[in-house]
Amino acid sequence: MEILKYAVISVLSLSAFLIFCFAVKSGKLLKTLLLNGFIGICLLAIINLTSRFSGVHIPINLYTVSSSAVLGIPALIGFLLLVFIF
Repeated sequence: MEILKYAVISVLSLSAFLIFCFAVKSGKLLKTLLLNGFIGICLLAIINLTSRFSGVHIPINLYTVSSSAVLGIPALIGFLLLVFIF
C-alpha cells in the first residue's frame, strides 16, 4: 500500500506540472489557473453536498481545499481514488 500512496502523489504532481504548462502555453496564465481552482473547489463542494446520496465523503480541511484549488479536477480524482482504495 505504501507504493500506491507514492504513485498517487507522483500522478498528482505530474498533473500539477501539466496544468501549469498548459496555462503558460495558452497565454492566459492567471485566468486559466483561477478558473481551474474555482472548478476544483466547486466540485469538492458538490461531492460533499451529495455525499448523503452517493456515500462518498471527502473531508474538508486545509490540504483538500488547497490541493483542489491548485490542481482542480486531477486532485479530486486522486481524492476519490484514495477514498475508494482505503
